[in-house]
Amino acid sequence: MRLLLLLGLMFLSNQLNAFVVYEETRIWNRDSITFYFLDGTMQQQNEVKHFAKLWERYTGIKFKYFSEKPGFFNFSQVYTISFKGNSNQSSVGRVNGQIYFGELSDNIIQRKSTILHEFGHMLGLSHEHQRQDRPSFLNSAKTLEQCKIQQAKSKNWCYNNILEQNFEDVFVESEYDIDSIMHYDLQTITGNEKYQDKNHSLSYTDKYFIAMLYNQNISDKTLEKMHQQDLWEQQKFESKANKDREKNIMKLSTSSCKPLAYPNKSKDGKYCESGFMIIGNDGFSLADPEFKTCYFSLKQITKKIQQHPLCQLSKTQLLHKRKSWRNSFQNYGNCKRLDTNKKNNQEFYCTQGFSYVTNENDLIGEKTKCYGSEESAFQAMKKDEVCNLPPSDFRRYQRKQVIQQRRKLASKYCKVVKKKYHNISCPKGFDYTIIEKGYPDEPINSKCFANTHQAINGMSKISLCQ
Repeated sequence: MRLLLLLGLMFLSNQLNAFVVYEETRIWNRDSITFYFLDGTMQQQNEVKHFAKLWERYTGIKFKYFSEKPGFFNFSQVYTISFKGNSNQSSVGRVNGQIYFGELSDNIIQRKSTILHEFGHMLGLSHEHQRQDRPSFLNSAKTLEQCKIQQAKSKNWCYNNILEQNFEDVFVESEYDIDSIMHYDLQTITGNEKYQDKNHSLSYTDKYFIAMLYNQNISDKTLEKMHQQDLWEQQKFESKANKDREKNIMKLSTSSCKPLAYPNKSKDGKYCESGFMIIGNDGFSLADPEFKTCYFSLKQITKKIQQHPLCQLSKTQLLHKRKSWRNSFQNYGNCKRLDTNKKNNQEFYCTQGFSYVTNENDLIGEKTKCYGSEESAFQAMKKDEVCNLPPSDFRRYQRKQVIQQRRKLASKYCKVVKKKYHNISCPKGFDYTIIEKGYPDEPINSKCFANTHQAINGMSKISLCQ
């Protein structure tokens, strides 16, 4: 029987994706599996029972749960489940195994995925991402380092659960499948958004092959119909879970802090491309490195809002704090902040937001860039090459700007001159005009400019001069 099953599975593995069971794995040979909860709340136990039903649906194996502690002679026949410890793990196949749910997420979608994953191990399935034919980037030292950072785990944990490959003799396998429930979520491992569309339930091939392994009475047509129904149910489940989660997160606020959900932006233009960020209750972002992070966990956001000193301020205290931040964002290196509606030497300014100029109030670059907050402008200063130049280099930069400015005083057909004409009256301080080359005795129009920067800008808008 085992040989016939193996031949059938090997034939199917050439047609479908993603499934691997190794020779040494003990496959269940019974109609039911009995479990006993060593601990856990009623909610935790009920979630396990509810989500694990999906495996029952495709294996045909009934999952039974002892409500009372099994007797001494029966205990060896029971698969135990515990919610203690600091990790999620399970024995692979076999009677008298154990499942640990010691690190379940506060996100119910992730909890479902974890429960299905560990029950997959219990049924004999191994990690998809630790197969011999996996993508080569999973073998890199970079992935190991990313795992340590993203998962906050030890090097040994990352190696044993990610990098180490399984070279055991294979009982049955198929093509590699990143959607398998037995595949780790690569975005959480690597931090790479390329892998953000992680499947949170059984893939079609998980179902197809587990049915071939345990429940061959399911026809292809029936399995396809069951799968489509599952997809619809999963979509409903995730939609409701995300709405409930966002609703609970948005309730978290203090007099000085509140969550901001994607795709909304703070008043100074800050936002998270996914997840939530914490901003001030006045609608502006908070000038603290800890609040540059995007959060996905209700637990993380709750802890941050309830414990961080900035979130314990009163509205008045937050206002004073913002004044203090504003002063600290005033200058950086060779540059200073340019406040709203304040003009630089070239008469440019921001009608909304803030910019920055040299300490001499000169424009940096070709045009004024405006930012949503004092902090945004300050961060731009910190990255600007001009602001970071040493004194001698900055003086050379200024001389170069003067030379470049002189060159711009003339185009192919026009030039900027400082001269008063009898046929127009320039206001005091507006002594620059534009003439057409070859006609030096009269300006090209009646406009006057306060400085050469304004005049050059005006010349660029005259089609005749271009």
